[in-house]
Amino acid sequence: MVKAYPGELHAKPARPATLLEFLFANILPILITIKLYISGFPGALFEQLRHPSPINLINPFHWKSLIFSHGFPVVLRTSDEMYVNMKRPLLRSAYGRVLEVGAGAGDSVGHYDASKIERLFCMEPYAPLRAQLVSKLERVGLAKKSTVVPVGLDKTSRPALLQAGIEPESLDTIVLFQVLCSIPDPKSHLEFLQGLLKKGGQIILFEHVGSKHTLARIIQTLWTPVWSFNFGGCQLNRDSGEWLKGLGGWKEVDLQRPVHETSADLVPHAVGRLVKA
Repeated sequence: MVKAYPGELHAKPARPATLLEFLFANILPILITIKLYISGFPGALFEQLRHPSPINLINPFHWKSLIFSHGFPVVLRTSDEMYVNMKRPLLRSAYGRVLEVGAGAGDSVGHYDASKIERLFCMEPYAPLRAQLVSKLERVGLAKKSTVVPVGLDKTSRPALLQAGIEPESLDTIVLFQVLCSIPDPKSHLEFLQGLLKKGGQIILFEHVGSKHTLARIIQTLWTPVWSFNFGGCQLNRDSGEWLKGLGGWKEVDLQRPVHETSADLVPHAVGRLVKA
């Protein structure tokens, strides 16, 4: 069982890292990548044996795709377990008509207070994750209140949202949990998301973001091409929290960071809530 971080947050600058913390922060992306491949390889091997093909067997990109489909849900689940004390209170504040963008394998859906949810819309374009999401919605008793929208967030998918019943100023809550890091051109979609909220509606946010510290930011930028290749386009150095805040049009902005994070962290977080004016 992964030990969860304490749920303490603050808005202060990250404290300076010790040498040991700096060294650990710099090997953390390596450890996460190793976990992806170790977790995904058995399932990938099983798929290769179940559907034998000489071409697929020697195709490294096919191996990578299979490893990702089996290993990425494990990485997401581990992250959920580590940060559950921070994520659960945010998710339990979701109410009314809720849109979760990039719901993944459904790690978040068990943390909602179902009594507050009128309708839950879950966007997830990746079929292997979506199958697990549907199963999780059934297990937690939210299936009858839920609509799974099988698209990602881009301009071509917006008609699918309208077809699902998501119109401008129709949502009470939008959930952005570790998704803005991998959406293509996310900054161009934030104003659209804000427009889906009713007045007084909220975005709740748990995103890993770009570091505000020069050395860590440089290392993030150097790591990002390798990280993106292994993790489905995920970028380490996006300023997602600042982009949302910079939209304006909020009557309340409360963005914080975990107390345990230091100036050396390569996966720092923006955590909190923005309420539409």
